[in-house]
Amino acid sequence: MKNVVVDIDNVSFHYGSVLVLQDVSLQIVEDEFIGIIGPNASGKSTLLKLILGLLQPDKGTIRCLQSPVGQHASKIGYVPQHITFSRDFPITVIEAILMGHVSRNAYCFSYSKAEMEAAYSAMQTLGIEELAQRQVGALSGGQLQRVLLARALVSKPEILLLDEPTANVDIKAEEDIFALLKNYSEHMTIIVVSHDIAFISGYVDRVACLNRTLVCHNTESISGKMIEELYEAPVRMIHHHH
Repeated sequence: MKNVVVDIDNVSFHYGSVLVLQDVSLQIVEDEFIGIIGPNASGKSTLLKLILGLLQPDKGTIRCLQSPVGQHASKIGYVPQHITFSRDFPITVIEAILMGHVSRNAYCFSYSKAEMEAAYSAMQTLGIEELAQRQVGALSGGQLQRVLLARALVSKPEILLLDEPTANVDIKAEEDIFALLKNYSEHMTIIVVSHDIAFISGYVDRVACLNRTLVCHNTESISGKMIEELYEAPVRMIHHHH
């Protein structure tokens, strides 16, 4: 039996007086690839931030790698949905990716030979090695998304969290990225937020349907009726063929 690496137990969370998550429970095991779907403002990004320890639940508990959240930050990679920064900030792609090695306890930005090699290996895997010395502010949306993914992977995390990782890429790039993630999931737990229900169902092991409350399903049990109930509106499912 595989170990539980993320244990969410009866968690509720409010933004001010607005209830965002209510009595959410979910156990995710090692090397599992799980998708989280739901309408806008359903609490998907909030749940990831709670797992990261960036937010604290109003009720319930979350444990990662058998410990309270935050104790193993260096073992968790994260690709945010949106990143805002000054486009003229002088940082190159390789420098941005190397920041994935910096833990909360780091005192200075220094990298070993092994860490440098890991950064170049991540760039090669994602097909962006030719961008190493380019300024991050000069990248397209799709290129920036690959840089953020490389930054998250460079430290070889045990858990990888991704919030809409293919929002700014075309369908071919989306397929390439999810095929890569599927390979990584053989030795890494991956939690991905996505709106493309039919697409991710071809890759993930389970789908967690979140709209304030959460229900988890095996991918083969996802139906159009279930999605309509989740989104509270008629939804037409389009199946992608790979």
